Amino acid sequence: MKAMKTFAALLALALVGILSGCGQTKTQPADNTMHLAPVEFSAEQAELLQLAGVNTTADRFFLYEFSGNHTEANGTEICHYIWKDSQWMPYKRRDGLVSGRYAQDLNGETGKIAFHRDGDSNSDFSIEVHYPDGGWSHLKGGPGAVSDPTEGRFATISTMEEPIDDLAVGVETPILIRVFHKQDTIWPLSTDAFSAPESSEALQKSSYAEAYTVKFVKKDNP
Repeated sequence: MKAMKTFAALLALALVGILSGCGQTKTQPADNTMHLAPVEFSAEQAELLQLAGVNTTADRFFLYEFSGNHTEANGTEICHYIWKDSQWMPYKRRDGLVSGRYAQDLNGETGKIAFHRDGDSNSDFSIEVHYPDGGWSHLKGGPGAVSDPTEGRFATISTMEEPIDDLAVGVETPILIRVFHKQDTIWPLSTDAFSAPESSEALQKSSYAEAYTVKFVKKDNP
């Protein structure tokens, strides 16, 4: 029921045309690339989401939009990693893949990726993807996925902040990172911790960390 409520809210926002990225393309992007951007909400939009049962308070709901620039990409992959043994490791599933959809036309309408959680900072994120071809998927955060190693810990979240208008096909991009610490100490955190973990003090001092990425791919036989 909650999945349907969330999807209905996102769809309603899209239909009335109030979903827009935080930055508009200022120059013509190169062909065969992707547009990926975080979405910001006005107070009115946030209220509409809350009426539909979506908690939009701090660090509980994040939304991204994506679309193709005459791209050959026909697939969208979202992966989940955990920080283990001083490196990012795929979490359980196939190479960390939590959502993969192929044989798509990514050059049409704008797609959406939403992360949301209902509990405290230790709660797992659920993910909803609304694809440009009209399809959608809902991935509910599994119980116990992060609960044990994060019990009683303090969480910090970083998400993608700036739009990318010419993201190359096949490039994996971190869009959400969450780290946990035993002490109530805040270290600066950015999504750069995925590609340059050795430079992230927040990650190096964490007791547990996870990352979500998105990649747009071309598969000849999806």
